[in-house]
Amino acid sequence: MKVLKSNPINIVLLTVLLVFTACSGGKKVSQAQKAFEIGEYTKAAELYKRAYSGEKNKYNKGEFSYFMGEAYRLTNKPTKAASAYSRAVRYKYPVREARLYMAESYRKAGKLEKAIPEYEIYLEEVPADVRAQRGLASCMMLQKNPKDNRYIVEKIKGLNSKYSDFSPAYAGKSYDYVIFSSMRTESKSKRKNKVTGQGTSSIYYSKIDAKGEWTEPEAFEEPINYPQFDDGTPCVTLDGKQLYFTRCRYDNTKPMGAEIVSCSRTGGKWGEPEAITMGDDSLVVAHPAISSDGETLYFVSDRDGGYGGKDIWKTKRTGEGGWGEPENLGFAINTPGDEMFPYVRMDGTLYFSSDTHIGFGGQDIFRAEMNEEEGQWEINNMGAPINGPSDDFGIVFKGKSEEGIFSSSRGSTKGIDNLYSFILPKLKFTLNGKIVNKNSEVVEGAYLRLIGSDGTTLKVKVPADGSFKVKLKPATDYVFLVAAEGYLNQKVKFSTSGEVDDKDYQFDIVLEKPIQKVTDY
Repeated sequence: MKVLKSNPINIVLLTVLLVFTACSGGKKVSQAQKAFEIGEYTKAAELYKRAYSGEKNKYNKGEFSYFMGEAYRLTNKPTKAASAYSRAVRYKYPVREARLYMAESYRKAGKLEKAIPEYEIYLEEVPADVRAQRGLASCMMLQKNPKDNRYIVEKIKGLNSKYSDFSPAYAGKSYDYVIFSSMRTESKSKRKNKVTGQGTSSIYYSKIDAKGEWTEPEAFEEPINYPQFDDGTPCVTLDGKQLYFTRCRYDNTKPMGAEIVSCSRTGGKWGEPEAITMGDDSLVVAHPAISSDGETLYFVSDRDGGYGGKDIWKTKRTGEGGWGEPENLGFAINTPGDEMFPYVRMDGTLYFSSDTHIGFGGQDIFRAEMNEEEGQWEINNMGAPINGPSDDFGIVFKGKSEEGIFSSSRGSTKGIDNLYSFILPKLKFTLNGKIVNKNSEVVEGAYLRLIGSDGTTLKVKVPADGSFKVKLKPATDYVFLVAAEGYLNQKVKFSTSGEVDDKDYQFDIVLEKPIQKVTDY
């Protein structure tokens, strides 16, 4: 459930559009304008499309195209958005960002050859726009075909439906119980969401059964899910007793914001959700993420004091049981674009999604670690295959393990999100070689003694063919000694530290006999 809100420039343009409604487009334009204002983007796109098809005035065709593009962009349909923005640019619609959004949409659709020239033209007009600078840099990076890292990613068949399923959260320390957001229409009387065109977002849960498979997901009953609300992006405290999630109320006459609500679990039942109040204000906030000690709540907001679009903020619990004044996480994390879906691991590492940091396409997942000495965040893209041209977001980990679940719209032309598992296999290192003499003959009775900085002490008797093979551990310094009766010992030092790929360490050892002293008589 992505937080969507019209930006100020769109509100101004919609006001201007009122002037033209009576003389061109008529009822369709008026309905499209109203739908867009209250966030019913799927409906608005269709109405603007109808108005466009019957319009002859070029300015109006450009205006309808621009808002069509906005509606497609905000509902994650980059190919349609790029086409609509290109028409707006062609009709010389006087909004510079139309070209920027066209370039962004082409990049998200994987059409770099079309995105790059549009970024370049836009930057000639607005050279200081960070979004365009980083978007162009992202295209340049992608042209070099960056290598996939070692993560293995698979779609989770048991959890997904034909509608959007996203933003997972583990409940409890056993990691066999997951809750997530879903727009499937089996619940809430199958009411369609006019923002997304899918079902209303609800919170579902699933458990791993005796066969190791996820059970059929079930929707939480009230008071967690309400028919008139969008509920989603959940997170749970480490003890599994406190649930936080985003609630969006619906009103067909005006735009509605989002709020974070929380409820407690007692006696096996969840209590009534209550809205979180931070500082002195009741804010428009979403996407909660609670720290492992339950004392810090991270969230997303476009409140004043940020860096552009949607920023990540945090608030700390006060002594009275409430929450303190929100604090922006700063420019290293937040950009003029959107940073959303925060998640914090047990060691304090923060993960989030961004559409402006240099990446692979739409929303990419980034890792942020605090450098305590410098007091600065160090930001790294999670790389492919976790990230790709589509939106990738909402990652969670199984405790300290490098595995878990995340959301992605990959493979969908309709912007449908699905849940994917990921795991980083452990690195495999081996020590291989052969022990021979200077005549390349096998040395009988040779042995190898291996000592590691992790405390490993191992003696290996070399087989009759003189070869040896030993498994090693990552991030370890090693010394091994090769010895045989009647030969000089050989000592070798090496390390597996800093390696990012599997590796076989090959050492062919040549043993030599000591020099015999010649005595003259």
